[in-house]
Amino acid sequence: MNILIVGLGEVGSYLAKVLSTEGHSITVVDPDLQRMRQVAELLDVQAVSGDGARPDVLDKAEAHAADLLLAVSSDDKVNMLTCLFGKRMGAKKTVLRLRDTSAVLRSKTFFRKNLHHDLLLSLDDLAAEEIVKNVLQSTALGVDNFAEGRIQMRRFRMPEACPYTGKLLKDLKIPSGMLITAIDRDHEVIVPGGSDELLAGDEIFALGEPKAISTFERKIGGARSTTARSVVVFGGARISQQVCRALQAEGVDVKVVVEDRKDAERMSEALDNVVVLHGSATDINLLQEEHVGECDAFLGISDQDERNLMSCQLARTLGTRRTVALVHKPDYVSLYHRLGIDVAVSPRLLCANRILAFVRSRSISTIATIEEGKAEVIEIEVQAGSKVAGRKVKDAGFPRGCVVAAITREDGSVVIPGGDDELVAGEQAVLFVLEKVVDEVLGLAGIRRE
Repeated sequence: MNILIVGLGEVGSYLAKVLSTEGHSITVVDPDLQRMRQVAELLDVQAVSGDGARPDVLDKAEAHAADLLLAVSSDDKVNMLTCLFGKRMGAKKTVLRLRDTSAVLRSKTFFRKNLHHDLLLSLDDLAAEEIVKNVLQSTALGVDNFAEGRIQMRRFRMPEACPYTGKLLKDLKIPSGMLITAIDRDHEVIVPGGSDELLAGDEIFALGEPKAISTFERKIGGARSTTARSVVVFGGARISQQVCRALQAEGVDVKVVVEDRKDAERMSEALDNVVVLHGSATDINLLQEEHVGECDAFLGISDQDERNLMSCQLARTLGTRRTVALVHKPDYVSLYHRLGIDVAVSPRLLCANRILAFVRSRSISTIATIEEGKAEVIEIEVQAGSKVAGRKVKDAGFPRGCVVAAITREDGSVVIPGGDDELVAGEQAVLFVLEKVVDEVLGLAGIRRE
C-alpha cells in the first residue's frame, strides 16, 4: 500500500517504523526538520517537510496516490483538515486521530460526512476502554468495547452448576439489552439458534449493554467473588471521568483522588455517587486513611507518569490486589511491568496498534476477531440502495452465521435490535459474523470488501 503519515510524534514514528518494515511504501510529513531527518536516516521512507493541513504540502507528498492517509499529529485541527483535504485530493481511505472527541461525538454523522474519515481514534477513549477492560478482566475471559463503550462483548465459560446449562436458548430468560451471539465449543465457533443447547464448558460470547451483561454474569454464577467491587482512581483528567462512569455502570464502588482543587471540584460536580478526595495519591497517610489496601484495584491515571508509577507502588505495598498505571511514554511500558505494576496502559501504543490492525485487516470495518479469524465482529454503515436498507432485521435476508448485535441510530443512540427493528441507510450496525459468510453479509449491506 501507499501510506501517507502526517505527524511524526510517538504514534506516527512507531507506525512509520512498523509499516515500512512490512513492505508498504511510506511517505511522512512533519514540520520539524530535525525529526524528519532522524526518521529518514533510520527508515526507508519518503520525507516531506511542512504542515500537513496545507494542500500544497499534501500535493507534494502525493496525497492523491495514497491508499491510506494517517492523520496522527498532536494537533486535532491539523488532523481534521488533513483528512478533509487528503480525501478531496484523492486519498482512498483516511484515519483521523483526535485528542478531544467530545464535539465529534455530539455530531457524529455531521463530522463523518464532512471530514470523510474512515476511522476515528481518540487516545483518551482507547485508554479508558483498555483500563476498564483490565479491571473487569478477572471475571470474564475477555472484554471488548464497541460504540464508544456503550456496547460490550464479554466471553464467559459456562460452569457445571448453572441455571442455563443444559437448556435450549429459546427457553432461557436472558436479560433484555443483550444477545448470546456465539458459542465456542472445542474451538469450533457456532452462531446459535433457539434450538441450540448450552453445555458446561462452552465459552459463550455475550454482546450488549454492560449493565445487562453484568446481570447475566451474576445469573450464571461466574466467579463473582473475584470481581472488582471497589476501585480507587488517581487523576483529574478527562480520562478519569470516563473510567469512573464506565466502572459505575458495572456496579463498582469508585473513589477518586485529585491533587488540584479546581479539578477535584469539577469532577465532584460531573460525577454522581463518586467520592472525590482532594489530596495526593503519593501521601501514604491519605491512602491508609481511605483503606486503599482493601480495594480491589488502584488506577494511577493522571497526566504524570512518575506519579502514576509511585502511587501504584504505594497502593501495592498497602495490599491492593491489582494496579493499573497510565503511561504516556510507550518506551516505559516494559519498565513498569518490571517494577511490579500489573498493567501499564500506553494510549499512544494502543492508538498505533489499532491503526496497524486497521491496515492489516482484510476489512477495515473489522473490530474484533474470534478464534484466529473463524468469526469477526464488524461495524458497518448500511448503504443506501443495499438489499437490507429499509428492511426489518428478520426480513433482511442475513444468512445463518450472522447476528445483528447492535445498531447506532442517527441521533447517536444505540439499540440491541429485535427482529422487528429496521436497518436504516446511513446508520451503523455491529454484526457478529462467521468467516464463511462475511462476504455474503457485506454484499447484502452494499459493501465491497477489498
